Amino acid sequence: MESNNAFRTDTYADDRRSPRRLCRVRAVVDVTSGPSLTAVTVDIGRDGMAVLLPCPLPDGTTCRVAFSVFSGGSVQRLDLNARASNSVFVRDAVRVGLTFTGMMPATGKLLAEFVNFGKR
Repeated sequence: MESNNAFRTDTYADDRRSPRRLCRVRAVVDVTSGPSLTAVTVDIGRDGMAVLLPCPLPDGTTCRVAFSVFSGGSVQRLDLNARASNSVFVRDAVRVGLTFTGMMPATGKLLAEFVNFGKR
């Protein structure tokens, strides 16, 4: 029997490199050489995010993800390159972990400020 690398069922796997902040906003995931998928964010961090999608993305799938966050006193629209790191089935959706790639330092700083807002 072949293994399916498109998704994982280990709901507690956590490959995150930085803290995350819970955040539910709409996003669009444009899969390289594939469809654009409507998503809802689960959490966002400096190095990546989790989104809810209607279908799994195989590990390593490259994409662009567009979303907005409130940081620095205004709404910041972001459009970032990302790579799928895992997919986990959750009820009627799939939670897909995305790792940001090739990000500008200013964008990393903005995301770090967003994640750390209100923390002491």
